[in-house]
Amino acid sequence: MTTNHNMATEVKAPILQEYNKNPNAESHLADNPSKTILLLLQGVVDKGNLAKVCHQSNALVEKGFHLGRMTTILDALRDRLSLTQNSPLAFDLDELYRYADKSIQEAVFEKDTFYLDSAIEILTEVRDAWLEMMQQSGQVAMDD
Repeated sequence: MTTNHNMATEVKAPILQEYNKNPNAESHLADNPSKTILLLLQGVVDKGNLAKVCHQSNALVEKGFHLGRMTTILDALRDRLSLTQNSPLAFDLDELYRYADKSIQEAVFEKDTFYLDSAIEILTEVRDAWLEMMQQSGQVAMDD
């Protein structure tokens, strides 16, 4: 079997370019876990909105891609929870994430966007509350 090495370098996946690693940014995020969580929350809301646009335009393959990304991001958010006896908020967030994840699974086959809207609404509220907490604690400026 022969391969065309030139072709491999020319073919790019534009949808994946946003995920190129930036070592400086990754180091900064590792040093600031609250900001990482905020970015994950923003990412899951963004993917939800993209899935909704895809649903409305009947682009079901793309919708499935964005729903899958939402699930992956929710898994990353759950992985960052410290589920100990001293952290009841973590258990509440875990339940919200699980409910949102179930809604996302239901959204795969729904004719309208009820379940997807439900997941987006919950995750938007969590994101907004997280941002407000960061602003009140001085971790992020009010205009960021």
